[in-house]
Amino acid sequence: MKYTPKKDNGRTLLLGSAAWHRLRDVVLSRDPMCVHCLARGIHTPARDVDHIDNEPSNNDLDNLQGLCGPCHSRKTAADMGKRVAYGCDVLGNPLDPDHHWNK
Repeated sequence: MKYTPKKDNGRTLLLGSAAWHRLRDVVLSRDPMCVHCLARGIHTPARDVDHIDNEPSNNDLDNLQGLCGPCHSRKTAADMGKRVAYGCDVLGNPLDPDHHWNK
């Protein structure tokens, strides 16, 4: 299924395009584990590619990172100015990287 944006969102590569899939494969080969989870000592496979600076036209490899679905959703919500709820993992540790237990 080909992705067609409903409005101009600044993307230089369409999400469903062959070029985006090639770039996605490169990023996920480099970041096979979610970089946000790894920072917390959790090993979760990365499934999504995120633009670090939230600029969809900046497809520089240094601006792309592999994230799991939940981390990507939280980062996107935060980038859009929405409140982000984190919760905790199965051991009861807070998932919010800014929680004082994670400092």
